Amino acid sequence: MAAVEEELTAGTSRLSTKEKIERGVTLKVEGNEYFKKKDYRDAMKSYHKALLHVKGLIDRPFVFGLDSAGRDISEEDKEQIYQVQFSCYNNLAACLLKDNRWDRTIYYCNEALKIQPSNAKALFRRGQAYFHLNDLEKAERDLKAAEELEPEDSSIKKMLASLDVELKKMKEREKKIYAGMFDRHNKPE
Repeated sequence: MAAVEEELTAGTSRLSTKEKIERGVTLKVEGNEYFKKKDYRDAMKSYHKALLHVKGLIDRPFVFGLDSAGRDISEEDKEQIYQVQFSCYNNLAACLLKDNRWDRTIYYCNEALKIQPSNAKALFRRGQAYFHLNDLEKAERDLKAAEELEPEDSSIKKMLASLDVELKKMKEREKKIYAGMFDRHNKPE
């Protein structure tokens, strides 16, 4: 991966900010096409390449707000960069969710949510990943937040119903454990 990043960044260093953004958008669209074909591996490659094209255009600390030629980055360009980053992070999370890679799904959802904190899809995907990791409290938090944003979304409702079943099972298990503990302590010796 480091070799690919080095190759891409070396090839893009001569590009203007606009050209880097355009390549990022093109690669994101390419990733979407792979995703539609259920080719998640190639979709992820395209999303990663798109991110590499726009990486550092805004958040370079030593030249914050300046493109490679030293000019200010327009608000329109910044918005487009953030949109490419957000879409790629969120779409990477979707690919990884399909591949049952829960920790990586959470990582990319977190990256997407840094850009758009109230995005229902990212919250839903992160909630699903937490659910599969059996972190039911975090799953509930994210799924309820997603439901608040998209109250009519049937996928969110279905996942919340599954979560409710698991929470009830967990409470029953806890109840049995605690009941067994107290029964042992109350028996005469």
